[in-house]
Parts: sequence; structure tokens; C-alpha cells
Amino acid sequence: MDNNDSLQQELRALREELAQVQSRYDFIMRALEHLPNPIFIKDADARFTYFNTCYAEAFGMERERYLGKSVLDLDYLPHAARERYQEEDLGLIQSASVVTYEVDFKFADGRLHPSLYWSKGFHDEDGNPSGLIGEIVDISRERNLQDSLGSTMEKLRESNLQLQRLSEIDTHTGVHNRRFLNKRAKEFDESHSEEVHISCGLMCDLDHFKRVNDRYGHLKGDEILARFASILQNECRESDLPVRYGGEEFLLLLGRVNLQGGVRVAERIRRRCEQEILLPDSEPVTVSIGVSEIDKDQSLEHNIATLDRRMYLAKKNGRNCVIAEG
Repeated sequence: MDNNDSLQQELRALREELAQVQSRYDFIMRALEHLPNPIFIKDADARFTYFNTCYAEAFGMERERYLGKSVLDLDYLPHAARERYQEEDLGLIQSASVVTYEVDFKFADGRLHPSLYWSKGFHDEDGNPSGLIGEIVDISRERNLQDSLGSTMEKLRESNLQLQRLSEIDTHTGVHNRRFLNKRAKEFDESHSEEVHISCGLMCDLDHFKRVNDRYGHLKGDEILARFASILQNECRESDLPVRYGGEEFLLLLGRVNLQGGVRVAERIRRRCEQEILLPDSEPVTVSIGVSEIDKDQSLEHNIATLDRRMYLAKKNGRNCVIAEG
């Protein structure tokens, strides 16, 4: 084989190798073009050498205009932002380091898009700064989902609080129920009633209420309970706490009231009950009430037992009366 044939073979081998390199390069470029996220590549001076179609469409950039230019030439960015990004790019290229953060980019559609920005500087085989590659991921959907989830969680928290409040309210009368009282009893005991400054209590029991249910039915009985609870609430201040203790029994805890003041409140409740709640046959509904100052050195349960005892004394004394001793 002469020298000319040998040279021709070498040329063919080089062309084949070049064709393979070109094929791989074309393949890589096609792959980058089909990526769904904006991709860019910059040289050692932080000038654009490539950005894919997604990047061009996102920012409205023409390759002919911006290839070979740096971020300083991006006229859609404020000058302060250009300078900051340029300094960041050069620093990453020099150190071959990586950075990632969330940022709101204004895309060509005129809207701000929450985005995850990632870029990394790289060096050649000899350790010389070579360039920068980066990617931008639009996380608008994720941010919207996050905001929606946060809103949903807040609504759930509000709903749970509302359900908790409702579970502590007697559905027939609208005042607090025994569940609420039991939950708060420990708190009252530990704080010595400081939160609501309880100083006096009333235990109220509607007289002969079983006869009302037997004669007029439970619907009428529920109506009377609701009307009595309304009287209690009307006599309450913000610092007072009305509770349906059970059946036709109601507990009223008063704040900043001594025994004499508690008796006056109890008498008003007794008179209003007798005057305002009448049965279908015009017979008045009456109530027996026990009153006691709250002993802050004793548990709430102990104080309620005292109120209960005095309420039963009122029953024994003929009902429709207030007892504050015994």
C-alpha cells in the first residue's frame, strides 16, 4: 500500500470519527431542546453559548440576539439584578461551585413565576475555569398546591376548633355542657379560678320537671329548658359561666361576686323563671337554687357538692326558693 492509499484510509477514519462525534453532539442538542425546563450554558466569561427552546420561550429571547452575550445584556432584567447575577455567575465559574434557590422570574407572558433556580460552574481537565450550566424549574403549580394545602389545613384547623366548641355546647339550650365543665375543672383547680375569677356559684334545678315531660312531652320539656337557659344567659356577664349540669340541673359560676351578690342573682333568676315560663295550663315553672361562695382552697368538684347540697335543701324547704347556707 502506497502513501496515498494510507492517507486516504486515515482521512476516511477521521471522517467516520468526526461523523460519530457530530451524531453524538446532535443527539445531545436534540435532547436538550426537548427538555421541559429552561436550560442554559455559559462560557468562562459568563456569556451565553447555548439556551434551549424552553428558555427562549420562557424569557422571550432570540438566539441570534443573545448568544455570545452575558446576563448584563438581558434588557428585560433590572440593572441591579443583572449585576448581581453576573457576579454570581463569575464566582460559580471560578470556584466550580453550585447554587440553588427559589426566585420569582418574570416570564415573557408578563407574569411572575415562582421558580427553582440551579446553576453550577465547571472546570476543564486541567482545572481551568470553563463555564457554567444551569436550569430553571417553574414551580408555580407546586406553589399553588402548597398555598392551597395551607389554606385547606387552616380551614381544617378552624373546623376542628368549631367542632370542639360545638362538642362543648349543649345542643338543646346553647350553654356549656358537662363535657366542657369536666375539661376545665382541672384548669380551674390549678389556677384557683383565676382565669374567670370565679367567686360564687349557683346550682339550679327546675321543680317537678318529670311531671312536665310526662304531661306535655319532651318537646315541651326541651322548650322550657331552652327558655330557662336563656334567662341564665341574660343574667350573665362576660366573666360568668352557665353550664347545663345534667337533665334539668344548671350550674352558674359567677365572677367577682360575694355570697350576697350571688343570692341577689339567684333571686332574680327564680322570679324570672316563675313569671316568664308558663305551662300550657298557665301554671308557672319554678326553680330551686343553692348558692355558695367558691372556696378556692378546695376543688371545683368539692364546691359543686356544696352547691348541690344547698339546692336539695331548697327542694326540702318547699321548692321555688334560694338557699345559701347549710
